Amino acid sequence: MKKIGILGGMGPEATANFFNKVIHLTNGSSDQEHIPIIIENNVLIPDRTEYLLGNGPSPLKYLIKSAIVLELMGADFIVMPCNTAHCFYEDIKEYLDIPILNMVQITADFIKNNYKNTKQVGLLATMGTYSSKIYENYFAHNNIEVIALKKENQKKLQEIIYKIKKGNKQNHKSELINFLKELNEKSIEIVILGCTELPLLFNAIEKDEDIAAFNYRYIDTTLLLAKKSVEYAKL
Repeated sequence: MKKIGILGGMGPEATANFFNKVIHLTNGSSDQEHIPIIIENNVLIPDRTEYLLGNGPSPLKYLIKSAIVLELMGADFIVMPCNTAHCFYEDIKEYLDIPILNMVQITADFIKNNYKNTKQVGLLATMGTYSSKIYENYFAHNNIEVIALKKENQKKLQEIIYKIKKGNKQNHKSELINFLKELNEKSIEIVILGCTELPLLFNAIEKDEDIAAFNYRYIDTTLLLAKKSVEYAKL
């Protein structure tokens, strides 16, 4: 099997969540049947959103360095369990001789292939991802419109994402319901969890009756990347 290189640390718990999903999806009956994985948990990578909003240093050289480290350590391909980091995907790819899977492209292809009549999707993401329009750009090739939250709610969601990074997954229900109500007003049926911190939150409250009442199809981008990674590693 191919060896996966995980360019992680954005944040650490999201990296661990991706790693665990790969393990469970592999269905190995012994240690030897699992996929070899190298994790570069580089927590020193500057905040991607802060840079994209013009408030911090560029993370690009850190991302490139970590990707090269993974390649030199023997990874056969690289994944980044961070949606916002994919704003730098094309630049990182230029420095590598091995493939790097694209989480946003994988998500766009999944929705196109599995929800063929979909014309628009809702997006929950960081302000960096929203401002970059990366999801809009990829989904436009599939003629799918990406609906973002209003600016006020984008800021509130960003605050929640930072709290999740600190380990606080509690007491966010009322804000989350407001986000889902906003998307519901636009007749959205599919909601992309476009930040790898968000599955950590949704896993904690997914059975809540008020959340379930919206009856959305939630697209866990971390899970999609994990599935594609397992599939690619076994080719």
